[in-house]
Amino acid sequence: MEAALIAFSSSTSANRLKRIAEKEQLYKVTITQTPRSISQNGCTYSVKCPISLLSALLKLADEYHIKHGQVYRETLDKEGRKFYQRL
Repeated sequence: MEAALIAFSSSTSANRLKRIAEKEQLYKVTITQTPRSISQNGCTYSVKCPISLLSALLKLADEYHIKHGQVYRETLDKEGRKFYQRL
């Protein structure tokens, strides 16, 4: 399964987007610590969602003026290793 990660500099912003997504009935959205391999400023948080919800979440972030960092696609190989591609 492919997922998307939207990086945030604070858990407050990430949680705000998650709450708005749930209010808009966009489920399967979680908060996670940004993987070290893609974290640009140390300890950051990400909103993780199915890739199919990415455009809707980015639209909500823009509508509610929630500033975010980079966006990544997360894929798993056959051995279960995670890889990230910046979008």
